[in-house]
Amino acid sequence: MLFHQTLPKPNPSKAPPAFYRLRDVMRICALSRSTVYRRIAEGRFPAPVHLGGRASAWASADLQAWIDDPNGYGKAATLPS
Repeated sequence: MLFHQTLPKPNPSKAPPAFYRLRDVMRICALSRSTVYRRIAEGRFPAPVHLGGRASAWASADLQAWIDDPNGYGKAATLPS
């Protein structure tokens, strides 16, 4: 007897989050906390946005830009015009 696992149907009305916390960023990018912050200091990873108090998160658009070109991220901004 075969059992079929069904995946949940996508919900088009549910939008992706606008911001991701550090735990999610580490999972999405497969980087450690220290690597994330080292690359931010080097300009090779997007910096977090301060949400207020001690809370900060990464904008999904910034993360997507890094995911699209992780090796080229930040290089375009540092090249002379």
